[in-house]
Amino acid sequence: MKKINYLRVSVTDRCNFRCRYCMPEGTKEFIPHPEILRYEEITEIVKVFTEFGIDSVRLTGGEPLVRKGIENLIAQIRELKEIEDISLTTNGYLLSEKAKSLKEHGLDRVNISIDTLKPKKFAFITGTGNINALSKILLGLEEAIEEGLKPVKVNTVLIKGFNDEEIESFIKLSEDYGVEVRFIELMPVGGKFFSRENFISIASIKEKIEKEFGKLIPAKTKKNGPAKSFVVGGTNARIGFIPSISEHFCDSCNRVRLTSDGKLRLCLMSDKEINLKSIIRNPEYKRHHLRKAIAEALLKKSGINGIEALESLGCSRKMFTIGG
Repeated sequence: MKKINYLRVSVTDRCNFRCRYCMPEGTKEFIPHPEILRYEEITEIVKVFTEFGIDSVRLTGGEPLVRKGIENLIAQIRELKEIEDISLTTNGYLLSEKAKSLKEHGLDRVNISIDTLKPKKFAFITGTGNINALSKILLGLEEAIEEGLKPVKVNTVLIKGFNDEEIESFIKLSEDYGVEVRFIELMPVGGKFFSRENFISIASIKEKIEKEFGKLIPAKTKKNGPAKSFVVGGTNARIGFIPSISEHFCDSCNRVRLTSDGKLRLCLMSDKEINLKSIIRNPEYKRHHLRKAIAEALLKKSGINGIEALESLGCSRKMFTIGG
């Protein structure tokens, strides 16, 4: 069986942005609040997962910072001695006011989603219409660095004809702030926005960077994940690549996902889910019930074919309901 040590936990499907590749325009239906896992339930699930080797947890959404009291969940998970790393992926809009509290409650690091460094384009892609939003995210980036939520990473989804001409600007962002910028291929999750016309491969971006800056130098990383990190020659910039579509990494996948409504997903692209919420909310619940369900699920992970799902253009859930 593959070694699974990384659990991604979506704490909400709500978000204060409407990013066009994540939450389709006009989205109005969300998971009813009573169906969302409570913090105590999430902590119980994480606790059982540690028995199977989970030592890293990433909190996602929707936007995790819009959920009230997220710091309390971080503190609860921090009390689990088996958990070595707690991270969080955010759009960064609320980070400037929350970074200090997040760190104090036990958060180790953050990833911030920034798909363009041009204010008007940022207002468009995030669906906010707010040309001041980008400056607020950059302020949050600065606060995260100041509070020691390191290494801070910036996630940038590549979209052909939209931000593929901003690569040099993102390299400068990496140098100026001392953060790693990770370029991610657009994935077929999120409705009509995905199309082959919008897709640009990591290989073409790498070629573009090396033509401009010279050969990329492989960088050492502490974590085993899909991102391959490099230092840009002649600079102090550090960038990463996640070729989700063009170079499948199913064989080395070390993660599973828990949705905000309590479904365990063994693969981002597969619709096969195990309902853990129904187990944990059963009046007769005992921890061994959850332990048995998770053990059986993990045995099935190697049989999930994410490549087939990708080739059929994705899963039925939208990205904001999964957590990426």
